[in-house]
Amino acid sequence: MVDVVSFLTSFLTLFVIYAILALCLNMEVGYAGMANTGLVSFFGIGSFIAGYISLSVFLSFYGYAYSIYSLDAIIAMGEISKSNPLLSLGVFFLSLLVAFSVSGAVGYLVSYPTLRVGPAFLGITILSFGEMLRIFMKHFAPTGGAAGLLAIPNPFGWVDEPVLKSTLFLVLISGILVAVYLYFQALSNSPYGRVLRSIREDEVSSLCMGKPVPRIKAQLLFVGSGISGIAGALLAFYQGSVNPDMFRTAVTFEVWSMVILGGRGNNRGALIGAAIISLIGWSSSALNVYLSGLAVDPNYIRWMLMGAIMVLILLYRPKGLLPEKPIYTKAWSLYETKEERRALLKASTAAKRVFFWLAGRSNK
Repeated sequence: MVDVVSFLTSFLTLFVIYAILALCLNMEVGYAGMANTGLVSFFGIGSFIAGYISLSVFLSFYGYAYSIYSLDAIIAMGEISKSNPLLSLGVFFLSLLVAFSVSGAVGYLVSYPTLRVGPAFLGITILSFGEMLRIFMKHFAPTGGAAGLLAIPNPFGWVDEPVLKSTLFLVLISGILVAVYLYFQALSNSPYGRVLRSIREDEVSSLCMGKPVPRIKAQLLFVGSGISGIAGALLAFYQGSVNPDMFRTAVTFEVWSMVILGGRGNNRGALIGAAIISLIGWSSSALNVYLSGLAVDPNYIRWMLMGAIMVLILLYRPKGLLPEKPIYTKAWSLYETKEERRALLKASTAAKRVFFWLAGRSNK
């Protein structure tokens, strides 16, 4: 029973992290039409920021002068992570705040110069930036280079029971996912969300209507990149270590497949796509552990299955499992109410005619 619970918590934790990424990309691609092909770079920035801050604060709080990637620091973190619950939670939330700020600022600075040129240049720029950042981090000594950061303290490291620790962490990050979903849902149904859709449909018309399109796109990229950094921080605290090779370009396109599968411009669809793709990835990892003697690498099976699903979706449901819905505003709710009244009136009229016809008293 413990194994089942641990497996479920591990899957749900990864789902929550990737669902946050899918919601961010859905706002950028599904609502604003921006081709963000470098989402993984902000994901990685958040991970390294959270790892660096948490290790630095813990070591300095207890008076250790070790380098954060040294063996002495790893041993010390293993000893002190269980001693101060308030410090653990405080450092966790501080790391999330700094990860959001730094990732958002980098996303804004990288994207803003190219937003005036066109969406293709934005995608190429962010994609190139992500690869350059990954290679740079592999040779950046303060964060451990290619080895990365180890012994990142879990906010519930003071809990002795592993299953309880994982469950508490899952509950905490699930609350963050709910907050992100509600925020994006409110944003998409607001006047700002209608402006994003107008930019997606016709950017020139939006400019002619006086909308500051480059600034609006940069604002959205700041928010999306910042929240992607929060997702990266959650991954760092969950795994307890980060290294540059965890943030390859394939991660971005995996999140893209979640958005395309669920339905662009639909936040619920992004959650469904994240659940399906995360389940495929988690299952392949489980097969890799327990069925290592297979003739085919389970990781290849994973990519083949994802590719087949994408082909079927694009052929038979190009708008995704949950297509985009109209923005729910007060005017739309009044329109729906009027349409329901008209449908009821038509149904009642048809019922009356059928009744009179059956009674032989049709009033033509």
